[in-house]
Amino acid sequence: MEIDASVVDGNSQPSCHAPLQMVNDDNTPTTFVISNPPPETLTTPPSHFSFNDVSISPSSVLQVSGVNENSQLHAPDATPPIVKENMEPVISICQRLLGLRGSPPGTMASLSDSEIRLLCSRARPILLHQQASLLELEAPIKICGDVHGQYTDLLRLFEYGGFPPVSNYLFLGDYVDRGKQSIETICLLLAYKIQYPENFFILRGNHESAGINRIYGFYDECKRRYSIKLWKIFSDVFNCLPPAALVDEKILCMHGGLSPELKNLQQIADIRRPCDVPEMGLLCDILWSDPSPNIKVRLLVGGET
Repeated sequence: MEIDASVVDGNSQPSCHAPLQMVNDDNTPTTFVISNPPPETLTTPPSHFSFNDVSISPSSVLQVSGVNENSQLHAPDATPPIVKENMEPVISICQRLLGLRGSPPGTMASLSDSEIRLLCSRARPILLHQQASLLELEAPIKICGDVHGQYTDLLRLFEYGGFPPVSNYLFLGDYVDRGKQSIETICLLLAYKIQYPENFFILRGNHESAGINRIYGFYDECKRRYSIKLWKIFSDVFNCLPPAALVDEKILCMHGGLSPELKNLQQIADIRRPCDVPEMGLLCDILWSDPSPNIKVRLLVGGET
């Protein structure tokens, strides 16, 4: 089977979140989803929300059916879901974060330092011990790209696609930096991960690295609003995030792209966490690489080429 990196999702111009298509020996396609914006988009975050910006991929990446987009699960008069043991503090945090819907962009959530530490301590063992470095997921699931601290856009994305657990989600990384509300963004994602570990999935992006978010805004936001210690706690959680996911055994999802070192998917599953992002090698490529239309790669899947 061969991966054709020149395939894009239905547009004549390349998409920054374009899927790569792998043609199997029986001529059936396998799609690879990457999420890494082109260099010209790295300095200025978008001033408005669109599915191209956040890469929820409604057509060519993954067909999602059977989802009630008008669900009233989070409506004020909705029937409260069954509360799992010791989940009340997380639900309280989630409700306050969702309470910012309709507020002016930039409105901060009223979360204490101890509550954020609670989210990190509860999410870390789920990411590290309950789920592998290569997630194996099933459709239907909605696949979303970079959020970069744009919390209002994240809320609008959920309003469009359905709030968890009505809809299943896979986020491809880059939750922090550039935007003004990285803390609200990552806290809501962690809260959903804790509440719905088998329905809500978050991968690592290249900005979920201390060496990067120390420069591009997340460190400064944590220092200004809370403390450097809290930034270090977040960094420890980021080191536990899985780097890739495989949907329905044929859609490989990652933040960056394929690596010349990648010979089979077991190599991704064998990545040990927690870990920092190295300057080179398989993990670095998965989080950083951009696709090239001039390169074709042979990949071993399921023991066959």
